Amino acid sequence: MRTGEVKAPPAVEPQGTYEVKIFGEDIMLKPGSGLPQVREESKGAASVAYTLVLQERQAIQGTDVLSLKISKQEEIEDRRTFEYTAGQYAFLDIGNVYNDPKGPVRHFTIASSPTEEFILISTRIRDSPYKKRLDSLQIGTEVKVRGPLGKFTLHEDYSKPAIFLSGGIGVTPFRSMIKYATDKNLPIRIIMFDSNRNEQNILFRTDFENCSKTNEKLRVIYTITDQQNVTVNKEWKGEKGKIDVAMLKRHLEPGDLEKSIFYICGPPAMIKAMQEILEQNLRIPAERIKVEEFTGY
Repeated sequence: MRTGEVKAPPAVEPQGTYEVKIFGEDIMLKPGSGLPQVREESKGAASVAYTLVLQERQAIQGTDVLSLKISKQEEIEDRRTFEYTAGQYAFLDIGNVYNDPKGPVRHFTIASSPTEEFILISTRIRDSPYKKRLDSLQIGTEVKVRGPLGKFTLHEDYSKPAIFLSGGIGVTPFRSMIKYATDKNLPIRIIMFDSNRNEQNILFRTDFENCSKTNEKLRVIYTITDQQNVTVNKEWKGEKGKIDVAMLKRHLEPGDLEKSIFYICGPPAMIKAMQEILEQNLRIPAERIKVEEFTGY
């Protein structure tokens, strides 16, 4: 799961998965690797529960990704609104989840921007009791959202460009940040390298294209890693292969390497590879690299 901490240098070794249990208004995180139990007390953001409603659901064609749009404001009692910062995440308690080894709740990056009137969550569907239940949710279903949490958020010194290195579903926090920066007309340059297995798996492409039309400071570079898919798709005009030193240098100016803040989000192997490239090949200091630590999924 996501710890909500940004580490510099970030952790690269695989971490143990956590079983999540809810006790009243508290959340217990039970490590499976002999680590001490961690408890988010009721005064913490993880224990602030909002009863919200599923408004839309979409299975992304050609992928195993499911996107859910959830109401931002409660329809009961004092009609509280779920407020968060772009890039944060939340726990989603959907109820009726039984015999899942990781417990009845999961955390998800909030892919929507705080400027939007809904909460967007996108995830890959897997063969687990929780994900099966999530995939079966119907529009109008009430869910409990706990949070927000996390410090993987946009830096405040806008004179320093933001370089996003994304792999697969790891694009979700970047969708939130890019949409927010565009809607708020923030004076910050953003360059995102988005790596996916094939063109069908590029998420939020239309959203990014729309943002690029109004945000002159935004640039998105797509790359496809499945060489067979690239060979078949002769019309593909983007980059090919994994993000590497040569690709970064093709699209970044010397000044970008000297002062930018780098954000990495993706599978563990991709995160480790990006760290090595930035720190060892490009000599980017650790304090300019942000990776939110994951300890399982």
